[in-house]
Amino acid sequence: MTEPEHIPPSPETDFDSVTAPDGTPGPASRPDRPSVLLGNATLLGLGYLLLGRRRLALAACVTALALIALVALFPHVTASRVLLGLVWAGTVLHAWRLTRPHSGDPFQEDGAVGEHSTDRHDGTRRPPWRTRLLTAACVLLVAFAWLRLDTWAVLRDAEAAHTGGDCERALASLRWLVPAHGLVHGSAAERGAAQERACMRLSVALDTPDRSDAARMLDEYQAMPGALWDGAGPERADLLLAGVIASAKEQEGTHEALEAPAPSLDTVEEAFAQLSETLESSPGQSGRAGAVAESFLAALDEIPPCRAREIDDRLLAQEWEDPALVRAMEPQAERAPVRLFRCADDLGRLAGSEEEAAARRDFLAAHPEHPLAERSAEGLLATGEYCAHPAAFPAAPAYEGKGPHAMHLTGLDPEEYDFPGSWQADTARDTVLVVCVEGPEKGGYQQTCTYEPGADQLTLPFEDVASVDFYASAFTVQAFELRSGEPVEEYTAEIGDPCPAELEYDYYYFDSVPGEYNSDYSAADLRGIFDRLMD
Repeated sequence: MTEPEHIPPSPETDFDSVTAPDGTPGPASRPDRPSVLLGNATLLGLGYLLLGRRRLALAACVTALALIALVALFPHVTASRVLLGLVWAGTVLHAWRLTRPHSGDPFQEDGAVGEHSTDRHDGTRRPPWRTRLLTAACVLLVAFAWLRLDTWAVLRDAEAAHTGGDCERALASLRWLVPAHGLVHGSAAERGAAQERACMRLSVALDTPDRSDAARMLDEYQAMPGALWDGAGPERADLLLAGVIASAKEQEGTHEALEAPAPSLDTVEEAFAQLSETLESSPGQSGRAGAVAESFLAALDEIPPCRAREIDDRLLAQEWEDPALVRAMEPQAERAPVRLFRCADDLGRLAGSEEEAAARRDFLAAHPEHPLAERSAEGLLATGEYCAHPAAFPAAPAYEGKGPHAMHLTGLDPEEYDFPGSWQADTARDTVLVVCVEGPEKGGYQQTCTYEPGADQLTLPFEDVASVDFYASAFTVQAFELRSGEPVEEYTAEIGDPCPAELEYDYYYFDSVPGEYNSDYSAADLRGIFDRLMD
């Protein structure tokens, strides 16, 4: 008897042949369609393995893993996620196509395709539910692993972007978190939701044109649990300080620029408190915080000098501990005196001599050796308010030795009374004494004299003469040494000769002879008041 010839499987088929117990080859077995579809749904190519297509399985697995790695590295990129989804859909559809029944297929005739299990080698059928459960479990396991990995990747990328202040990228990553991520990794999903809320607040704040509103929202952002950007503090301080500069510029050249203290001082203090707090909690922001402080302090030269002076006084009175703020304050030692000097000029132009004198005094008290000190001393003397606001000018000569001592005189015109040139100072550097004179005022009683009234003057009834009481002319003198700003003399002198031969005074018709008269004095009498200062 001739043995049956063994027929090899056709190269077109990918299924294993089944051999009967007597050794006769049977028809090829076909894997269960749902199992194949579920196998490919794992993205690991398990469906291709069930079909015996190992190369396709390897290619599908490598492609999927490469795309998963790409998504994990760049979770904010939409294209990689879309491509991964297309690959997943493509492998599933391809598995469906490969398991589709064809005409003449013996499995189609007996209904085996997609409904029956594969055959065992002993010719019996294997139950399909086992393979289906196994592949379904693989799908669930892969889905769980993918959601965990995706949650980790999204949070990692979002936190890195958020920490760097790039909320646009952070939000692009966080938008891929869906409720399914929360099911497999609840705590991480909650962190992502908190970050998303914080980032949205930060984005709105940075896009808000109004500085005060933006600063307020940044303050709210810093208090949120999901806030990660350390740069919010310096950014908020920058917005506050920029608002101060803008507000001050609007007042330039007006009386409003001289009003103090202004609410902006509280804003400046709040901004620098924010910088100090940021530097304490986030030392890595020292560069940004220092730049904000330096930019603001440099901009003080662009605003009304009296407003800048107020800010200088507030900031320079504090002790700064952080090196970044200490470095920022160092240039103010040179800039602040100039702004104070310019403020005094503005006060003289917009306010008055008393306000200007007070500013000049403050300048000399704080910066006696400054190159502008001489000009400030000259300005103070020119106001005529030195005795109300005395200040030291160390470059002036000392009040010592033999006189005369050149003086700057206020309250009297030295030219009118022929003061010697050696008594008068031309500049602040020549001035030994600053002398302020008040008078003439009514002094002490001297003498009563009688006068015959003129033809058109009225007298009391039954009186042919008029009695006149003469009083001395009193002058109050204050003298300060300009070099030290200290008072050296303060006295009152009375001068005047009573009872002149003729009494001259201004009168109108029907006026009577005055009953009191301040005695007249000569230029020599007046100069004699200052002899004690000149000796």
